[in-house]
Amino acid sequence: MVLCSVADVRVHADPDQISDADITSIIAGVSTEILTRAGSTDDSNAYLKLAAIHAAAAIVLKRARAIGELASNKTPEYEVSFTGIIEEIKNHEEQRENFLSLYKASSPDYSFSSPSFNAGFTHTHHCGGHHH
Repeated sequence: MVLCSVADVRVHADPDQISDADITSIIAGVSTEILTRAGSTDDSNAYLKLAAIHAAAAIVLKRARAIGELASNKTPEYEVSFTGIIEEIKNHEEQRENFLSLYKASSPDYSFSSPSFNAGFTHTHHCGGHHH
């Protein structure tokens, strides 16, 4: 199950040195991770799709950065764009977490099926008064 396409990811991260095949395999890994973390199989959910796009974009940029780090021509411009990439990666990772949180907040199944939530709920109802 994949949550997004290579084109979706390239909108955010489009380094020349990363091939479509690379991005396809990144998306496959990311989709599994996002669906697992969300406890969902809903690959049509917009929040999960967006989380996957940003997760994949972050990984694509990390790979590009790793390849860039191996490049011998570390010019001043390169150093500037390098810091930019680090910020961009952080931004995509934050977006991924945001969309996962939005999914969890918007999914009634998610919040109500959690055992700790139910236990806390029952607990507050049964222990209204203090018995000494």
